Formats: sequence, C-alpha cells, structure tokens
Amino acid sequence: MLVFFTLMCSTIFATPIKHEIALEYGLYNSEQIIDIELAIEEKITDAELAIEESIPQYITNELVNSKSEFEVFASYDLYQRKQTLLGIIDELEIEVEQQIIEIEQNVIEEGLQATDEPELSSEEKAVVPPPAEPTGKYAYLTFDDGPSDNTILILDCLKDYDIKATFFVLHVPGREDVYRRIVNEGHTIALHSSTHEYSEIYQTVDTYLADIKNLENVIVENTGVTPVILRFPGGSNNTVSHQYGGSDIMPNIIEATNAAGYIYFDWNVDSQDASKITQEKDIIVDAVLSQSANKTQPVILMHDSKFKTTTPEALPEIIEGLTQLGFSFEKITAETPVVQFSLKKE
Repeated sequence: MLVFFTLMCSTIFATPIKHEIALEYGLYNSEQIIDIELAIEEKITDAELAIEESIPQYITNELVNSKSEFEVFASYDLYQRKQTLLGIIDELEIEVEQQIIEIEQNVIEEGLQATDEPELSSEEKAVVPPPAEPTGKYAYLTFDDGPSDNTILILDCLKDYDIKATFFVLHVPGREDVYRRIVNEGHTIALHSSTHEYSEIYQTVDTYLADIKNLENVIVENTGVTPVILRFPGGSNNTVSHQYGGSDIMPNIIEATNAAGYIYFDWNVDSQDASKITQEKDIIVDAVLSQSANKTQPVILMHDSKFKTTTPEALPEIIEGLTQLGFSFEKITAETPVVQFSLKKE
C-alpha cells in the first residue's frame, strides 16, 4: 500500500497546471493534447497496478475462487481501502480532463505555437531585424490646443471605440490630471506650445525652444513621459511667424528642433473645426471624411480647446465613417512616417 500511496501523492501534487502541462508535454497546439492523455493513462494504469501489487498473493488467490469480492476484502479489512484508492484515481481522471479542456481553450485563445528554433544569445538577439512595418490604411486622429472639458469628452469617446489618438497639448495649469489620463489610457501626448502666443514664441529660435522646453518639463513632471513629437502652432509653413522673427524663422526653428531630437508633424486632413470659433458638426464630419477618402495615411487636424464643443460631438461619426472607408486607427509615435508641409517662400 505504501508504494501506491507514494505514487498517487507524487502524481497528484506534481501534476502541472495549464501552461506548465503544455511545456512539459510539448503542448503548443491542440493536436498534441493526445500526448497528455496518453501520459495520464499511463499514470492511472500504474496506479491501478500498484493497488493490485499491494494486495498479498494469498488474498488474490481467494478472490479467484470467491463469488464475492466484498466477502474476501471485508474479511481482511481491505475493501474500503481499495474503494478509497479507486476513488482517488477517479478524481485524478476528472481533474486531468478539466485541465485538458482548459489547455485546449488556452491554446485557442493565446495562439501558442510550437517552435524548434534554439534560444538566441543576447548578442544574437541584438541583431535580429525588427518586424516589418504593417501595411494598410491607417488614420491618425490628432487634437491641438487642449486640455479642456472637450478633451475629457474626446477621451471618453475614444475609450468607447477602443481607439488611440495623439494630443498636441498646451500648458494649462489645473489640468494636469488630463495629461495623466492621456498617458494612462495609451494615447500619445505631444508638444504644441506652452503659451501658443505667436508674438512671443516666434521671435527667435531661443524663445521657441524655451517655450517648448517649459511645456516638456510640465509633462515630464506630471506623467513621467518625455515627449518627442511636436506640432508647431500654425504648422511648419505658417507665415504669421514672419511678422515676429523674419522670413527665416521657421526653417531655423525646424533645424533647431531636429537637432534637439524632436520630430514634428503637420497634417494632410483639415477638419475645418478651427475655421470659426464653433464650427457646425456636419461640416467637421464632411471635411474629414471627404479629405481622407483618397488617402492611405490621413493625419487629421482637430482641436479640443474649450470653444470646440462640436468636435467631440462629431467624433463618433468620424470614427464610424473612417471605419467604413477601411481605415484602422493609430497614434503617432517616433516610428510613424512623418507628414510635413513644404515651407512657404515669400
């Protein structure tokens, strides 16, 4: 009996759970579940043999000549012990069957795949090329001039649709919680301007860099994220800046920001929500969908300042319309192909 109890204890307590079973038996697709079943059958067979071997031979001989197994086992006080041991085997079979079902579901849900490739050293891993860039139609929703109450509405909408976007923010004291929410919900927080005052930021390269660095510090302090994506107020080809810093101000600022490691993005779809203080919702929707229809990478300019109440109202129709046009949605990152204007010359 000691042999059997030892075997059963080692079987029950050593039985791996879910993924460990998969690893132990090489289970990386549903076809290999049979390997587990065969292995378990062997364990159960061994357990049954242990029961038989634990019964003295003279009792076995009496069983052969007896009409009642119960009478023989009862006379030697063994019947109840055998039933208990067989019950343990039944429980083991049920437990293993449940684990196999769970593993099958795990294989389907997690898509485990077998691999014969050897483990790479750290040096070999370093030279493995990155996966190829995905192909297809991707829309980039971008929002300038927040945060405000409208930013909250936009974030709520994006969460409902499980979509990520990019927010080119200003320094708005008291809205630090919105910076954190943008980051915590997986969006890109990007630089726009600390003050958005053209007459101040576009005087010189240094005044621009000081403005953007101040905003960067605010974002880092409140989110722990160091943003590298930026958008110039008015875009990279704006001419309003010439009034304050001369006709070369934008080329000089662009050169300086590139050297500092920033990546600037303009846009190729204008939602028209900045054409008036509060634009009609339908105009915003029509502008975005009509301009995006013939593009594979629309970078869509929208605004989330406090007056742009119709922009969050238009957003559900924009998302659904772009989806019908075959677009998926992405946020801007350092790996996103840039969209930049050609500089205007006077």
